[in-house]
Amino acid sequence: MLARESKNKRINDKVFSVVAKAKSAAEKYGEDKVINATIGSLHDEDGTIVTLDSVMKAYRGLSLGEIVNYAPSITGTEEYKESVKRVVLGEKYRENFENHFMEVIATPGGSGAISNSIKNYLNKGEKILLPDLMWEPYKLMAEEAGGGYETYKLFNEEGNFNLENFRQGVFSLIEVQETLMIMINDPCQNPTGYKLSIEEWKGILDILKSASEKKGIILLNDIAYIDFDDRTEEEMEEYRSLFKDLPENLLTIFQFSISKSFTSYGLRVGAQLALSTSRKVIEDFTRASSYSCRASWSNVSRGGMKMFSDIVLNEKKFNSLKKERMEYVKLLKERAEIFLTEAKTVGLKTYNYVSGFFITIPVERDIEKVVEELEKNHIYTVVLENAIRIAVCSVPKMKIHGMAERIKSITASI
Repeated sequence: MLARESKNKRINDKVFSVVAKAKSAAEKYGEDKVINATIGSLHDEDGTIVTLDSVMKAYRGLSLGEIVNYAPSITGTEEYKESVKRVVLGEKYRENFENHFMEVIATPGGSGAISNSIKNYLNKGEKILLPDLMWEPYKLMAEEAGGGYETYKLFNEEGNFNLENFRQGVFSLIEVQETLMIMINDPCQNPTGYKLSIEEWKGILDILKSASEKKGIILLNDIAYIDFDDRTEEEMEEYRSLFKDLPENLLTIFQFSISKSFTSYGLRVGAQLALSTSRKVIEDFTRASSYSCRASWSNVSRGGMKMFSDIVLNEKKFNSLKKERMEYVKLLKERAEIFLTEAKTVGLKTYNYVSGFFITIPVERDIEKVVEELEKNHIYTVVLENAIRIAVCSVPKMKIHGMAERIKSITASI
């Protein structure tokens, strides 16, 4: 009875299935005996999920009406849209992006933002360009929209962004497609923790500018983890300026989420922020995206949007949040440094980590056997095609100590 397009739909979510295994092992053998490096949400050193006091205070201060009522608009409140623009493009976005056009669409989390973008800009039968190391649901969203995907190698032999392979992927697809959609997840890339340098970003945008002379280009910029990067405000301004004065045929859509930055995963609040030098491009974006909101989820959490805007639009509250969050940025860095230092000492190879929630270890052979042995030793990771992902966001420092050596010992014995 399923529709033809739905008959072959099957999901085997690698994250949630291994999380269940890890929890079962902890119940059986004890929490202290198990390393659960699968959880992609931020936990403190006691193993408790992090809640930011400034965020919880703002949410608890909302009236019941703000929490339980529908939002007044399908696409989000005006305060929420203004707040997203300030967070993504900076407080002076009107001045810095003068003569540009932009619009914000509220979505259920960053996932909703990505899904809404893909379904409206990926033609059926065409492919989105993705890195070979990625957040796996990108693939599902492309297939759900009736398209597919092509991958390029994320890293070159020096461990930096593979600009040449990216270029080949862009111009290979542009020759056979009506338009081309590209996904970039930066900074704190999931699953590697890589961050593109400004020069690498310039190289990417030069390629896309050239490609836009041939076809329409849609750049999806997934910035879900951006608030856990350690850029200074001056560096952020330099980063934002990269997206100024791009060709009309090159549309940038930032995929924003409060899940990570406000540790508010369950509120499911995110946004698409489209930026262009063309008024028509943004009008088309708004029309199509609004339609899909109504056809898919109709409304985003009013309370989540209100809490976000109440903080962002209040300088004192926003500064308090940023100060509180910075303590966890430091904690992530400490955890990563422990793992990477020990990995280097024992000769365990990792992909180039710079910042963020995850570190990824390439597994060059017998990955099924490696994972089996890791789990026998009560180490649970997220399994990728030829790699395993370690979530330093949720593993306390005392459990990170010695983990690299244990993983190296197991991989070397297979």
